Amino acid sequence: MDRNTVTGLLLIFLVFLVWIYYTTPTPEEMQRQARERAIQDSLRAIQAEQFDEQIRTEPELIPTEDAASALGYFQSAAQGDTTLFTVQTPKYVAIFTNVGGGPALFTLLEHQKYDDTLVQLISDSTRSAYSVGFLSTQNYDIETDRLLFRQVTSGNRMQLEEGETATLQYVLEVEDGKRLYYTYTFTGSQYEFNLSIRFAGIEELISGNTFDFAWVPSLVPTEQSRKSESMYTGAYFRTGKTTSDLTLSDTGTEVENHTGNITWVATKTKFFTQIIKAEQETDGALLRGTVIGDPNSEEGILEYSASLRNRIQPDMVSSFRLYAGPLEYRHLRNFDDKAYDMVDTGFGFMRWFSDPFVKYIIVPFFGFVGGWVGNYGLVIIIFGFAIKLVLYPLTKKSFESMAAMRELQPEMKAIQEKYKDNPQAQQQATMKLFKKAKVNPLGGCLPNLLQMPVLITLWRYFQNSIEIRQESFLWAADLSAPDPIIHLPFTIPFLGDFLSGFVLLMTLSMVVQMKISGQAGASNPQMKILQYILPLVLLFFFNTLSSGLSLYYLVYNVLSIGQQFMINKQIDHVKLMETVDKKKAKEMAREQRLEEKKVKTDKVKTEKKKK
Repeated sequence: MDRNTVTGLLLIFLVFLVWIYYTTPTPEEMQRQARERAIQDSLRAIQAEQFDEQIRTEPELIPTEDAASALGYFQSAAQGDTTLFTVQTPKYVAIFTNVGGGPALFTLLEHQKYDDTLVQLISDSTRSAYSVGFLSTQNYDIETDRLLFRQVTSGNRMQLEEGETATLQYVLEVEDGKRLYYTYTFTGSQYEFNLSIRFAGIEELISGNTFDFAWVPSLVPTEQSRKSESMYTGAYFRTGKTTSDLTLSDTGTEVENHTGNITWVATKTKFFTQIIKAEQETDGALLRGTVIGDPNSEEGILEYSASLRNRIQPDMVSSFRLYAGPLEYRHLRNFDDKAYDMVDTGFGFMRWFSDPFVKYIIVPFFGFVGGWVGNYGLVIIIFGFAIKLVLYPLTKKSFESMAAMRELQPEMKAIQEKYKDNPQAQQQATMKLFKKAKVNPLGGCLPNLLQMPVLITLWRYFQNSIEIRQESFLWAADLSAPDPIIHLPFTIPFLGDFLSGFVLLMTLSMVVQMKISGQAGASNPQMKILQYILPLVLLFFFNTLSSGLSLYYLVYNVLSIGQQFMINKQIDHVKLMETVDKKKAKEMAREQRLEEKKVKTDKVKTEKKKK
């Protein structure tokens, strides 16, 4: 990269920095934003107070006397009064119930849905999301999310600030003083919390000395497009070095039973997840998925649950690490670095590249620059500049190769005319021309192929990145969703009933870019058609994808056009042609010397024979 190129790119970058400086909020605006945040915090606190009433108004699903009689030893825990306990941290508000001894409502305070309400992970607010299941010695299937625990911790609320910890304990009591204890431990600054399950005599009523610990309800959808979200919804488990999933594409129910030591199980939507990770070895896992209706429509309903099969430990205590929150790497890496494998960062055969590229380059870059500029639309633009700078040597090599090919066009056309009735001779003559000119016909393609892993990774990442979720830029309200600016009175297959703004601009930039770079094939009618057909195809393909993805490719195309103009100015086409001619002349001179040497050698051999 020469000095003029570096200077030009730096000047463009400085213009963006100046723009960012003057568009950064003033101290007064920042104070106003701080006041608005304070108001929102107050509203959240009020909303947390109202959650108790919301739970109490739900119908109680306590078993009837007839149903209780089928529980055997456990029927004494089938009926009674419900109690609620609120756990509030800077990250979430969870309402725990003694019906099952776990969270019945789990609301994230730092994330909102498309309708501006807070994200709620649990849809069933009548009983615990967590459940212990086992077969009793009386041959009854017992699920503790239907039984009433006694709340041991006093009071009905705890509020933790960042760094503070606290515990909440429940106990399930059955006949003859046999008990099952749940002890939850919370930390104010984390989405992770711990659960210790202690068997105190109740293990005598369990057949087979094993139990399943499960997250029962399906996670609540959070995105406006249910169809888009359903593509990334499923159940997952980790065993050894492999993360596997259960995802359904058709209506029905599917159950997977896995044996062996399973590290963790999880269910997830597009941007949020819950994970159960055992602190001891496990005996297996059970994943269940159900699809009601068409999973590829906005009306389709997807339900997933997951459980870990555990053996009752000699000390009668089983410990679990639990996570309920966003699919953000900075949070998941503290829980389990491999949990981020649930995020689709690239096709399976490319995960060796895409995973480290996302974890160690994209995520830190977005976190650092995002904290500086405050707008993720600008972060995407700056990231586009950075990628272009890194890939500049490959891009320049590609453009120079295409320029050399353009200079050979007259001779290539002459060869085509000369051997128009003999394709094989035409190909041989063309390859000979390339060899003499020392031009690689693939020189313009190979650098682009080397860039493909980066581009494909970014294509997958921007569709699944929670970092840009609900981040606005210009007219786009949410960079993780489409940015419709034109609504159609009808629906076009594959396109939808709207046109996205950044996709239209991206398509236009692609037409311009292909027109400029396609000058080498300007005489080819097929190339002319391709210059318009390919952008149109991508318009249909990108229209319903995230606007952040379209914005990135728009920036990438515009920078490519600028780079091409810049490199073309640097290339002295006369000098390039002279270089090509010199290469050909040098090659011809070398061939002539070889021919002269051969003639001389043959002459010497002939004279020796005469003697």
